[in-house]
Amino acid sequence: MPSQNTKKIGKYTIIATLGRGGMGTVFRAVMPVTGKIVALKQLQPSAPLEAVLGMAKLREIFTGEAMIMARLRHPHIVDVWDFDEDDDGRPFYTMEYFCNNLGMMIGERFVVEEPSRKIPPERVTAYGLQILEGLRCMHAAGIVHRDIKPYNMLLTEQNTVKICDFGMSRQHGEKPFEAGGIKVGSPYYIAPEQSRDPDHADERSLGGEAERFEP
Repeated sequence: MPSQNTKKIGKYTIIATLGRGGMGTVFRAVMPVTGKIVALKQLQPSAPLEAVLGMAKLREIFTGEAMIMARLRHPHIVDVWDFDEDDDGRPFYTMEYFCNNLGMMIGERFVVEEPSRKIPPERVTAYGLQILEGLRCMHAAGIVHRDIKPYNMLLTEQNTVKICDFGMSRQHGEKPFEAGGIKVGSPYYIAPEQSRDPDHADERSLGGEAERFEP
């Protein structure tokens, strides 16, 4: 029987916190009845981001992220399974759970200038081709990810790459943020033209430090 102190978000039982970002927190959670493990992302924005954009805009962005991911069905893009709100009205969505990603595989830390583990050439080629296939699906749907980096490349037990975290993605024709000056992307991976003008970054703006994937 679960403990009375067990944390729940909606119908899901929370096991652990997997990570936090500017937009939200990702948990490892358990589905009811089946006991299937899922990744649950809940809108929990940082205070500076909430101050700049406001909660209403952030909810819109968060919901849009879930909708984009849910409609992109591809072997190299993570699947979204559910969307709901908790008892306090805070939105969340659930998706496939995988315990590994390329960032963990190469041992990358927040100080990215430090040396990281190298991946054998044959794996670099295999992973690179899978990522390109996923990106081709996104670009065909008119979506630019804008945050391609190792930690957003999940790895399955069968060594399949699945692209995740569409919180910074942009669709062609989408209205830009009204709050100017916001940097979109991760330092060391953001392309220079995206850093200068994130609302006009296109499919060519995949990142700025591809050499970290080199064998």
